[in-house]
Amino acid sequence: MENKKLIIYGNGQMARMFLEFARLEYEVAAFTVDRSVLTDPFIEGLPVIPFDDIETGYPPADHCLIIAVGYREMNDLRVRKYQEGLAKGYAFASYVHASVVRHASVSVGENTIILDHAAIHPYTQIGNSVFIASNASIGHGCRIGDACWINSGVAIGGETVIGDACFLGINATLGDNIRVGRQCFVGANTLVTRNTLADEVYVSASGERFPLSSQAFLQFIARSTR
Repeated sequence: MENKKLIIYGNGQMARMFLEFARLEYEVAAFTVDRSVLTDPFIEGLPVIPFDDIETGYPPADHCLIIAVGYREMNDLRVRKYQEGLAKGYAFASYVHASVVRHASVSVGENTIILDHAAIHPYTQIGNSVFIASNASIGHGCRIGDACWINSGVAIGGETVIGDACFLGINATLGDNIRVGRQCFVGANTLVTRNTLADEVYVSASGERFPLSSQAFLQFIARSTR
């Protein structure tokens, strides 16, 4: 696959952001999306090709694919396009940023993206079509199912098993040795320490506005600590 040019599926914020990472490792030939959602004909000077007939001008023998879309439909969109790409005969690339330590005991599936400074501890298994954002931490011996979305700052304790197509929001924390059912949604800053069933939602309360201005608040806490 080293000699193949890369095609990025997607034309949204995720795809445009990922282009900057992908260019560090691959020769990116084009973007592709379904004809029904094709808007701009070019992104950063690269053509955006209808996915419906992409193999005509960008054959699988010379090109590989990677899916760079968000967690829409609880990650089903990424799964569907991955399967369609396989049916068209394409091999799928994965991307792991150079800052990520690649332990020999860690396995990473195809069509998976791992951004900078993620910590993937030994004996972890990561499935296909997974997205792991910057500064996530995954403990030893974890198993991450296919099509999961793991945001920045997520911390996962050792030996935890996460089912397919789960979403973990920014700074979510999962305890060690737990089982998270498939397609669970864990919101930002949420702590989960027990096993979950499939399709469950865990969301912590968001921060509340304090009834002072920022300057008045600093004066208030300064007085309270004297």
